Amino acid sequence: MIRLAGLTLLISVSSVSSALAQDPDTRADADRQRREEKAREVRSYEPGGLERAMAFAEDKAIFIVDREGFYPKLGSLTTGSGFAYGIGFRDRDLFENKGSFDIWTAGSTRRYWAAEARLTFPELLGRRLLLETWVSRRDYPKENFYGLGPDADRDDRSDYALRTDFFGGRAGFRPISFALVGGGVEYQTPVVGSGRDEGVPNVEDVFEPEDVPGFGDSANFLRTNLFVEIDYRKPKNARQGGWYRFDFANYDDRSAGLYNFNLYDADVRQFFGFLAGRRVVALRLAASTSTTDDGDLMPFYYMRTLGGNDTLRGFREYRFRGPHAILTQAEYRWEIWSGLDAAVFYDAGKVADRRADLNFADLESDYGFGFRFNTDSAIIFRVDAGFGSRDGKHLYIVWGGVF
Repeated sequence: MIRLAGLTLLISVSSVSSALAQDPDTRADADRQRREEKAREVRSYEPGGLERAMAFAEDKAIFIVDREGFYPKLGSLTTGSGFAYGIGFRDRDLFENKGSFDIWTAGSTRRYWAAEARLTFPELLGRRLLLETWVSRRDYPKENFYGLGPDADRDDRSDYALRTDFFGGRAGFRPISFALVGGGVEYQTPVVGSGRDEGVPNVEDVFEPEDVPGFGDSANFLRTNLFVEIDYRKPKNARQGGWYRFDFANYDDRSAGLYNFNLYDADVRQFFGFLAGRRVVALRLAASTSTTDDGDLMPFYYMRTLGGNDTLRGFREYRFRGPHAILTQAEYRWEIWSGLDAAVFYDAGKVADRRADLNFADLESDYGFGFRFNTDSAIIFRVDAGFGSRDGKHLYIVWGGVF
């Protein structure tokens, strides 16, 4: 009996030992089996309709617009021109891939028209030297004019036509990778006349000649300029970094001899990104001032303007115009989905008749919100709604970004 009990105990211990010895393998097999079953049940990620559309825009549509050879020219020609469409041809393989040639022509829904041919050598001397030359024509038939100075009245809206031929070139040197220093020369032949918007009176019907310097006179200009540009944005549709540009330009009236002047421009943009770049605070400060010799005048169509989709978004295009101007802008942008950002913004600025008034007092202002459809390289198009100004509410749907 004792021997039988001992034998039973020995068999039981052996069975338990065997089970314990095999238990790790059994658990590993079970875990592996559960993982395989879970993997079979998990479906691959399927992007939503907006993500698919933006992926198509980035991979296909943007490629079509930016492609070599013939491409569609789409976008805007200038503030207030409406949507523009045309055709272009591009070749970036010239002179052993050192140069590029681009020629295009386009018209807009508001009958604006432009054409341009440009030859560029962007990275000579080990990517330090930039050379560029161009010839173009711009025909803008319905430009708004409300008068000069900060007190221009919305009820004085009028229009004029401006056609300009340009021929010029520039050279720039990069002492460091993110800085470009250089200058250029350009010959300009502006022709100003009556506007062609049937619903708006012409400039000459609303204002006296002395209130619109340069209207009705023919003048050709030789423009020479010097510039410094700093660009360390990351990426180009910036989530961080900065872009700063400083310009000096002299306009020499080569025909009438009445409109010689200098322009000084500064534009500073800074971007602060956080949460892996999905949130961005974008800030901008731009200022422009000018000087004229005794007895000379600055033509009204060269004066800086505020109002429209890229400056004061709570005002109509070119609502304010003057020889001196200052503009501040702030945006808070956040990513909704890949390729779509929302933004809230605030704009403030003014034009001035005297440089002494170029300060932060009595600024015109607005606020609003918008959406940006974008890639890492650029904003494809955007929608901005501006409020809070004395000029009413404004909605802008345009190609390209603000800053």
